[in-house]
Amino acid sequence: MKSGVNRMQFLRGRFNGQSPIRPPWAAAESLFTDLCDRCDACIKACHTKIIRRGDGGFPEVNFSRSGCDFCRACVQACPTGAIVKEAADPWSIQASFKSTCLAERGITCRSCGDVCEHRAIRFRLRVGGSAAIEFNASACSGCGECVSLCPVQAIEMQQIEMKPVVLKSVATKGEKGKCNE
Repeated sequence: MKSGVNRMQFLRGRFNGQSPIRPPWAAAESLFTDLCDRCDACIKACHTKIIRRGDGGFPEVNFSRSGCDFCRACVQACPTGAIVKEAADPWSIQASFKSTCLAERGITCRSCGDVCEHRAIRFRLRVGGSAAIEFNASACSGCGECVSLCPVQAIEMQQIEMKPVVLKSVATKGEKGKCNE
């Protein structure tokens, strides 16, 4: 996740400093913009129509009408390698809830939970009131299905910072005091 806002983000009104959401399995942002030739093959291949032409002609994901079903059509259509299924996870995004959420305001609404296949969004009953939203971030696939169904646009998809993999060093036989066999 970036800290600060670059000039293009400022001029486009993106004051949160986040890069646009690229298609699933897209390369890292700097590599993606180097590899992508803006041919629109991924846009044409997307049957849910969530991939659209964004800033500079590069493809961006917009969840306002639908979510991603991870069909991999965009991966198969990409001729340049900007989108390649190498990683297990398609992207590092997850749902984020704004304060305008009806359930959080005590109004009965469960539209996001009803559509969440991974059960990342659930509701806990409260005594004398509506159910409270419970979000399990680790279960969220980032599909975005919940975004288009929210009647008050209280859900947005946000980039999450991936935790770096920490490799533990293994002592070899010859190292004193570290490995006894």
